[in-house]
Amino acid sequence: MIAALLLALTVGAADAQRLSPDQRAILESGGRVVLTEDVAGSVWPRITVLQFVVGSPEESAAVFMDYARHASFVPNVLVSRVSRVVDAATLEVDYVLSVPIAPDESYTVRNRLSSTIPERAGDARTYRVEWTLVHASSTKSAEGEARFEPYRGGTLFTYRNLVVPGGRIAGLGFIRRKAQKDVEATAQAIAAQVASQRTGDRALLDRQLRELRAVIRP
Repeated sequence: MIAALLLALTVGAADAQRLSPDQRAILESGGRVVLTEDVAGSVWPRITVLQFVVGSPEESAAVFMDYARHASFVPNVLVSRVSRVVDAATLEVDYVLSVPIAPDESYTVRNRLSSTIPERAGDARTYRVEWTLVHASSTKSAEGEARFEPYRGGTLFTYRNLVVPGGRIAGLGFIRRKAQKDVEATAQAIAAQVASQRTGDRALLDRQLRELRAVIRP
């Protein structure tokens, strides 16, 4: 079940508490709350997806930051490869994306991982990955973030993305709708991957947690 809303840009755990009971129920049942914001100069809106994840913020961030594996579970991603290590927390990642009725899109983004220390001892950290476009075959610009916050015994996953496309057909209605559905599908796939590894591939998750902790100490 999907709820489409028009809300302010910044959405976090505190904002989730102000959602209606029905909207919170969507999150906690594994559904998504989708937020859109029209942006001057872009034919596509900024899209924010709130997704409840069964797993801790640390586990969720660890799965997400294993960028080389995105092609194995994120829809339409054909290639994902770390191409440059700027520093331990900042990596550049090459992607190839399958695009309908157009050539595949190749692009590189710079991802930076950070973490917020909780105010109260014993509370879970919040993790954040921000990205910006380095270069692309046609995309003009792209920016976004993935944020993982403790929420109701699991994680509130906020996935926000703004892409300014370069193709001439990008403004067509069905292409715009497809772009939004792809963002929703990406958030859903990441949440599903976290849940799958927690119950099925614990060795992989343990390796990802070690890599995350090597960057950000618990």
